[in-house]
Amino acid sequence: MVSWSRGKPRLYLADTDGPIDLAGLVGEEICVDIQPGFRCQHCGDQADTSPCQECQSKPPHQQCIFTPGTSCTYQDCPFPSFKRRSCAHNFVVYLVAKDCVKAGITQADRYVSRWAEQGATHGMVVARTPNRRVAGIIEEALDDVVSTESTKEWYEPLDDPKQELVTAANSCREVLTGSLEPFSVLPDDEDGFDDRIITVPVHFSGDDATVLNLPEVTVGDELQSEVLGVRGQILATKDAVVNFDHLKGEQLTVEAPAECIPAMEDAQ
Repeated sequence: MVSWSRGKPRLYLADTDGPIDLAGLVGEEICVDIQPGFRCQHCGDQADTSPCQECQSKPPHQQCIFTPGTSCTYQDCPFPSFKRRSCAHNFVVYLVAKDCVKAGITQADRYVSRWAEQGATHGMVVARTPNRRVAGIIEEALDDVVSTESTKEWYEPLDDPKQELVTAANSCREVLTGSLEPFSVLPDDEDGFDDRIITVPVHFSGDDATVLNLPEVTVGDELQSEVLGVRGQILATKDAVVNFDHLKGEQLTVEAPAECIPAMEDAQ
């Protein structure tokens, strides 16, 4: 998977000493080889699906994580240790701009990284909550006025993403009333939105339309090409795109310049 931290995308593979610095690959030639064979990306065992059946029975793969607004029991949580680590913390409800505006939730201490991992260009927080369940309830309510789904492919960004976010936020204002109003952090008027919208770090300066027409590598393919950039979980090269979100559990080899693979102590 590709994890973003402090504006930098890093690719984590199971059998490497450290993550690959994808931003450092821009302008470099790499080789990607995707071989037959599938493993659960969580436990590493050979499996037909990822997560495997055993891992599916544990969080974070339970339905309460995917739809906490309707599936989380919270007080009677069957996974108390996971709840303490991952749910009983401050969360934010946000809007991000991609090819459209979508709503989502994430832990309050990493929302910009989450936006980058989704490949967004801009984002803003619309509500703050004390836990995952309340954030999920608000997300479910916002689904009436803004999408909670978006593309996982390369896309052409919106012409005016900031204005689209403002328009969507004003629609959210109509929902964040009554019992949900105390969690809203929306400004009182549109003049206050400028300071709330965050531009997400990018590592791509090419032509989106060109990348959209490129093929996507899959199992059995071998790619040798120059890297154009990174967006979310996707690496764009001159000849094809590598969508790591679609390759979860697949066995792949990436040959890259040594300086793009930092030592473990530098990667933490």
